[in-house]
Amino acid sequence: MPLAITLPLNPDVLEAGGPYPRALNVLSRKQTAVQRQLRRSGLAGYEPTTQATLLALAQQAPEGSAVYDIGAHIGLYSALISAVYGNGGRGPRTIAFEPTPETVALCRRIRECNRLGFEVQQTALADEPGTAELYFSHKSESSNSLNPAHRRHTESVTVPVTTVDAFTGERGLAPHLIKIDVETFEAAVLRGSYDTIRRHRPWIVCELLPGADHNALRTALAPLTAMDYGLHPITPEAPWHRYDETTYRSAVSGQCRDWLLAPRPLTPAFHRAVRRWLIAILACDETTNILTTDKASFPYGWNAPYRSPRGATRIPRAAARIPRTGPRGAARGPLTGLLRLAGAAALARRAVVPARRAPAPGAQATGSGSLRG
Repeated sequence: MPLAITLPLNPDVLEAGGPYPRALNVLSRKQTAVQRQLRRSGLAGYEPTTQATLLALAQQAPEGSAVYDIGAHIGLYSALISAVYGNGGRGPRTIAFEPTPETVALCRRIRECNRLGFEVQQTALADEPGTAELYFSHKSESSNSLNPAHRRHTESVTVPVTTVDAFTGERGLAPHLIKIDVETFEAAVLRGSYDTIRRHRPWIVCELLPGADHNALRTALAPLTAMDYGLHPITPEAPWHRYDETTYRSAVSGQCRDWLLAPRPLTPAFHRAVRRWLIAILACDETTNILTTDKASFPYGWNAPYRSPRGATRIPRAAARIPRTGPRGAARGPLTGLLRLAGAAALARRAVVPARRAPAPGAQATGSGSLRG
């Protein structure tokens, strides 16, 4: 059954870059693990701090730069960045890389039905170009991996493989931001990226799972720290502690598995931008989802753009303060940080839930709500 999710409202981005859509059609409530999670909790329950980090970094992207979404799945992050920053050709060029045939087909459908401009590449990435076996996880399609030991698998398929360096060189791109989520194959992707990292110094958001091969990861991360990259766990609390390849392992956990590999020190302005996005994302919970039946279109105006910051709810100054560490420097847990944002998110929610009106007689809903999941 069809599902559209409400997008976060950030008045700063509206003021600087103009309107962007209020909602995103993700086609189905239950076809994939990502869509099921979005149905249960909206954007607020799907890696909200990682979303906020990616949106804050894309906000800084220079004109003509690119964003690589490696392990894109249905393209949720590519769609978010393209929807928020892609109006009228502004913003970075976003490219989604996904090797699973059925999932990449969904990614393309989401792009097309929302009329977004991101590019989709049906390929895996590693440290050498060629082909490889992609193993289909018995647990969920979101756990498919080139690593046969990652999850118990039911079958496999041969997929094309390229490297970040080869793709960047062939296309003449300058990546500003690279997101890597490839189910314990991150070390190989990093090894295939060193030339791009040296030349362009992109920000890198990378999943580091507790069950990954951390000997391989330490070896892969060492050249980055030699290039003065800092390794920061992505958490709701700020500032984020800086680690290197010899110390990061102690901070990898089930609650903290996405990391920012930063080419320069993180500033208070960066943390404020992440926090503004996080508050806006937490407002987009399951109560803001837009649901309909297979035989009905979405309500009239379901994805009408956010327009004027003058009509938007501003983030209260107190809510925008950066949370500090706890007593005697002990860092609070990530869930504590999310709970402290609940009040600000509730206030922001008032701005993102429009009055839901039925279509006028004979009127057509905007967008592509008639597509079925």
